Amino acid sequence: MLRTSLRNLVAYKVRLALTALAVVFGVAFVSAVLVFGDTLKQAMTDAALREHRGISVDVRGTKHAVDHLQIPPLDESLAARLRALPGTASVTGHVTGFTAVVDRAGALVRKKTSAIGANAVPGPDGKDPRYPLITGRLPVKAGEAALDERTAEAAGYKVGDRIRIVARGPVLDQTVVGVFTTDSAAVEAGGTLTLLDTATAQELYLEPGVYGELRLNARPGTSQEQLRAAAAPLLPGGAEALTGDKLRQDDRNRVNKEIASLRTLLLVFAGIALFVGSFIIANTFAMLVAQRTRELALLRAIGATRRQVTRSVMFEALAVGVVAGLGGFVIGIGLAIGLRDVLNGVGANLTPGPTVVAGTTALWSLLVGIGVTLVAAWLPVRRAAKIPPVAALRTNLPPSTSSLRRRNIAGALTLVLGGAVLLAGIKGSATGNAKVFTVMGGAGIVLIGVIVLTPLLAAPAVRVFGALLRRIHPVEGRLAYQNAARNPRRTAATASALMIGMVLVTSLTIFGTSLKHLVDRTLSKGITAEFVLSSSADGQSLAPEIAAAVAKVPGVTAVSPVREARATVDGKEHGITAVDPASAFSVLATTFTQGGPQSLSSGLLVSKQTADERKWRVGTSVSVTFPDGERARLAIGGIYDEAPLLGALTVSLQTLTPHVDVAGDDFVLAKVAPRSKDGMRDALRKAVGNSPAVNVQTAKEVRKDFNKLFDVMLDIVYGLLSMAIVIAVLGVVNTLAMSVFERTREIGMMRAIGLDRRRTRRVIRLESLIISVFGGLLGVVLGLIAGVGGVKGMARSTKDLTVVVPWDRVLIFLVLAAIVGVLAAAWPARRAARLDVLTALRTD
Repeated sequence: MLRTSLRNLVAYKVRLALTALAVVFGVAFVSAVLVFGDTLKQAMTDAALREHRGISVDVRGTKHAVDHLQIPPLDESLAARLRALPGTASVTGHVTGFTAVVDRAGALVRKKTSAIGANAVPGPDGKDPRYPLITGRLPVKAGEAALDERTAEAAGYKVGDRIRIVARGPVLDQTVVGVFTTDSAAVEAGGTLTLLDTATAQELYLEPGVYGELRLNARPGTSQEQLRAAAAPLLPGGAEALTGDKLRQDDRNRVNKEIASLRTLLLVFAGIALFVGSFIIANTFAMLVAQRTRELALLRAIGATRRQVTRSVMFEALAVGVVAGLGGFVIGIGLAIGLRDVLNGVGANLTPGPTVVAGTTALWSLLVGIGVTLVAAWLPVRRAAKIPPVAALRTNLPPSTSSLRRRNIAGALTLVLGGAVLLAGIKGSATGNAKVFTVMGGAGIVLIGVIVLTPLLAAPAVRVFGALLRRIHPVEGRLAYQNAARNPRRTAATASALMIGMVLVTSLTIFGTSLKHLVDRTLSKGITAEFVLSSSADGQSLAPEIAAAVAKVPGVTAVSPVREARATVDGKEHGITAVDPASAFSVLATTFTQGGPQSLSSGLLVSKQTADERKWRVGTSVSVTFPDGERARLAIGGIYDEAPLLGALTVSLQTLTPHVDVAGDDFVLAKVAPRSKDGMRDALRKAVGNSPAVNVQTAKEVRKDFNKLFDVMLDIVYGLLSMAIVIAVLGVVNTLAMSVFERTREIGMMRAIGLDRRRTRRVIRLESLIISVFGGLLGVVLGLIAGVGGVKGMARSTKDLTVVVPWDRVLIFLVLAAIVGVLAAAWPARRAARLDVLTALRTD
């Protein structure tokens, strides 16, 4: 039986190769995800360890203090007390923050998302061991700066040049006094590192005289834990001391958590690709078993048991799985390298490092390839082993209808169950994640039910498509229809692979388009300001001086910063928004269901959703614990329904600012007089020093940016799902190719009675078109149901969310399905047309 299996592997190598290729792509996706995750994890871990090397104890603000914008007083007096500890060898103060370098053309140098500034800490010799100097010296006074080598080279700056830098506020003029090398991960990822004197860095990033962290080195004989225990009693509130080992372990844990989340997301899409591939495997082995019915029956007739037949065919599946697993592993390494290059090309700023290929990745690739292949091939193999030898030696065995009846009943029950769960999710009282998961679960069960029922649906669908094609090509259309309708299982399995990809693409497109429309409409209705200023670097805020400078521009009639923080209100933590009560509601169109903004100066405004959840109303007095720990009672003066840029709770800038140490604005909204709109953008840019780190946009441009964000997210999803679509295309190719093998004699007879090569190719193309359009249409319909149902479910708890179906994209999906069918048929059609007539007629 082993020799028989090996002989079959050689005899059916082309057909099995196409099957293996489908598995290869799925395994390659898994391998690429694992290699990419391991590589990124190692690079990020190494970067964090480099950043914290040589540290015995690190004194810094607690996570709570940092999250609540508090700056513990880590000043020189504390540093002096820490130096006086018996086990302390040295203490250095460090300050870091956002700082970008402006080139001679007025643009930011290199990648703005990784632009970092820090204080230089020169020793008695004037050097800082972290930053080896190439030329010049380190900055020691205001107006001086040192640049990393790559930044200086990219901008063409050298020692003695006057440059401009920008942090959160206006542009600053500096003189380059030194150029240094660094192994900073931010610089290696395409960012910049600018060194300033300590006093300037403290003033820019924190407060004069305050450090962001104090790094302690222990004397010989003093352990990290001993030094930490000695330092802890000296620390002010909001500060903590961590040993270097704890710091590095926290870095590892943080990196592992971040990579695990990314890896899980990517593996979901890899699982989708493998799920699609399983249809191809099952279909291929079902066709192989059907084509080898006589051979398998003969083995049974000469004494082979069912178990031996099963083992023989499963060995073939095992061989396919091994080859696919190893091939996918190797290809996945290349995909991981390519993925890093692509992401860096679009500005992802991934931490650089060598490619890491772990032994576990190879093992998982092999196990996934073997496991998916064996599981998918199991049912066709069992079906072959159950055929009695005498029945199998007959020709033209009728297909089993009892199994289809059972399948149809099971599919109908599954479909009803899924429809009930989906309806419960849409109409039910569940909210938040529970509603989303219910809708998603119901849609998933519906999809499974449709997959089970696909053979039943295939017959009428193929009949309709066949009738349309017969009007255009009477002979070829009839032959294509008969071929597609000959085996509903085969047609259904092939179409299902494409259907799954189309379901996901269509439903996610509806979700994304509906959310994009919601955001666009909310911003359009809610922002009445003509201009919005924000930081061009993600995650950075604007210094309060920006809003003050904008307010002085002639023609500006109202300015309000929008500032975010965290506070505890009646025992529950909330995000709070602070605005200028005098001008905020001139630049924001806010609908109040109760009260109004009149009492914002000394009170609190609340969103309707939060008020309903907390059972608050106008006049309710609530206890507010501010970021610095101080408490106050504020009365609710208004409840708003529609308010873009405002969170759950809103207070005045005057109420919040005394309680935060780091004041920064997420946005600055400016309303201008109608006659002053012309040239206002240039005036605002001039007011902020023509800083390239500050975006000056119209409200319409802000909406476009949000729309682009949704489009990018959809493009990423399309890219991740593309592997499943490619596998589905391979399934169509495989099915058609094996169908040509199976019908070699039939094709020869048609050629012999006058069907020329061109029309033979057309028959195969039309058959492929029927299968692909059937799968695409079914997928689009199910995607519409899932997408519309999901959005309607979310709309019950999200005001103004409406279903938006991008019919142009839906039409494109259907056209692409048809194109897939034509392209997939190219090789099988060519092979069918090139069959030698006499050889084909002699085929058994």
